[in-house]
Amino acid sequence: MKGRVFLLTLALYSLGQAQEILLKELEVRAKKTHFQDSLEIREVRESSAKDVGEAVQKLEGIWKIRKGGIANDPVLRGFYRDNINVLIDGVRIYGACPNRMDPPAFHVDFSEVKKIEVIKGPYDVRNQGSMAGLIEIITKEPEKGFHLQLNASAGSFNFINLSPVISYADDRFFGLAGYSYKYSKPYKDGDGKKFTEYTNYKPQFMNSKAFEINTYWIKMGFKPVEKHSLELSYTKQDARHVLYPYLMMDAIYDKTDRFNIGYRIDNISDTLKDLRFQFYYNKVDHWMDDRYRTSAGSNLWSMATDAQTKTYGGRLEASFGSLLVGLEAYKRNWDAVNYMGMDTQYIVPDVDVKNLGIYGEYRKSVTPKLRAVVGLRLDTTKTEADGSKANINLYKTYKNTTSTSKTDTYPSGNVQLFYTFSPQWELFLGVGHAVRVPDPQERYFALKRMNAPDWVGNPELKPSRNTQVDLGIRYNNGRIHSKLTLFYSYVQDYITLHKVVGPIKSAMSYTNVDAYFFGGELENRVALTDKIFFYGGLSYVQARKETDPSKNILSSRVAEIPPARVRLSLRYDTGMYFGEVETILSATQYRVDTDLKEQRTSGYGVVNVKVGGSYRGLTLTAGVDNLFDKKYYDYLSYLRNPFKAGVKVPEPGRTFYVSANYTF
Repeated sequence: MKGRVFLLTLALYSLGQAQEILLKELEVRAKKTHFQDSLEIREVRESSAKDVGEAVQKLEGIWKIRKGGIANDPVLRGFYRDNINVLIDGVRIYGACPNRMDPPAFHVDFSEVKKIEVIKGPYDVRNQGSMAGLIEIITKEPEKGFHLQLNASAGSFNFINLSPVISYADDRFFGLAGYSYKYSKPYKDGDGKKFTEYTNYKPQFMNSKAFEINTYWIKMGFKPVEKHSLELSYTKQDARHVLYPYLMMDAIYDKTDRFNIGYRIDNISDTLKDLRFQFYYNKVDHWMDDRYRTSAGSNLWSMATDAQTKTYGGRLEASFGSLLVGLEAYKRNWDAVNYMGMDTQYIVPDVDVKNLGIYGEYRKSVTPKLRAVVGLRLDTTKTEADGSKANINLYKTYKNTTSTSKTDTYPSGNVQLFYTFSPQWELFLGVGHAVRVPDPQERYFALKRMNAPDWVGNPELKPSRNTQVDLGIRYNNGRIHSKLTLFYSYVQDYITLHKVVGPIKSAMSYTNVDAYFFGGELENRVALTDKIFFYGGLSYVQARKETDPSKNILSSRVAEIPPARVRLSLRYDTGMYFGEVETILSATQYRVDTDLKEQRTSGYGVVNVKVGGSYRGLTLTAGVDNLFDKKYYDYLSYLRNPFKAGVKVPEPGRTFYVSANYTF
């Protein structure tokens, strides 16, 4: 093969076509749905990102929560946790840890990933719970023939990632299989301090491994008869010795199994275009304790949590031309037991969440210049805790209820309009309404503590309902692609933390309060010449909530809302080799929730540099993040939850990395 390079897609292009293909790829990206964005695995492989949660923040409007060297949790326009959906090929997977050691995005490896699709706002009717958006991880599909791909990455702090992938495909059958090994020591910040030095790790574990993860996966499909196709996939992830200075404990192990099966029938009739069926099952088994911390003393550990989660689900979808209709159902189970000395508490008391939803989406070109998308959905969700495990006395003390079951029924929907008023300009408007039910922790968590406030869920929490308006404009003349999006969200019954005063002591709990989110993103991609490309992006969000002194809610600020961020980059690309310089500027996070003692976080600016090239199937990339070795904290560097360490975790200092990809 001739020299190739990953430019803005996964495809490999020849040197002579570099200019044409770069401009074409910019065009394709510019024509994506206005409420949707995507990140290709090529862009991920060019970075030092350790997981999806870290990689996806390259997109405007997305930030991350860092707890250690890996397992970053994505934040979309200030919304996170269950306010957004994070799916893998339409599969729901939920972490087992009550402290989000293992958020959904953690349970997939880069070796599986083709791209990451993001819907910003309540414009996804296919999946229940996409109240503020959807992050969907799309896994790989093979090209025809036999192929072997070898990926290897290494970098600062003894980081290493090896992942071979083998694939075969013909007209009737395809198969892929892969393995990934990922390992690192604790990173150092800009002052040269390991992140383990910021909290109470024992001296012998200061330089122990930060994480070690093995992932095995297989995906295959075949066509039993004409127009029919069957696809199956299975992934096993085994994460060991994962350190979280953000928290009081670390993950001793986090074991995940994911199974997915899909069946599709295409071109059934002139009326019924296709029919799709999906079923999935996954489970996560997680153990965390403080054996690496001084708090364990001479014991193996002084505190521990054993947690498991299981999810069964599926959907049936049919396409009738421009109309898509579907049925989605799933069951989520979460059980977590905490041990402190001789004390055993069912902190998440074997909670089931059962959901059944129906939905439809219709797309129509109203006029040659006006397109419309209309979506509707109706769900009923039952959340139920095991009454024999739930600490009903704690619910009664702080929330005056003994309820262990709740059923919610609610509609969702949206309208999207796209108006092209010239070949270069397009205006878009979206109005959406989506709902998410409180998760098992928010309703039924219960932890009684001796020398600290208790922590208790609120069984009477109402679902949060987001009504949002998005307005934007896009310009595209072939070389310049600009997009401006503004949004305003009114979240009725937004779920927030608050302090409850009981008869003897206080507790932290959850309550509903109305909140308002607003902001937007600005993106500019410019082909300055046939080899020089400029990118500039701005992300901004603010949020306020109604105060309620009766609930000890005195601050109008919503907690943990990211400050403004600017991203600028300049790329030189010949088609055979490239170089890129990027700077990221973040404003100070000064809008803080004083009720929760949230801390201000200073702004920062960092510079990243990378170079790379491709020849005969081999692609090499090398880079340096945080070139000037600046010590800084991201805005979500401090956590309030039952097992917080109470320290701020800095971002990595100067980080070198190199990655190689060989495909034949």
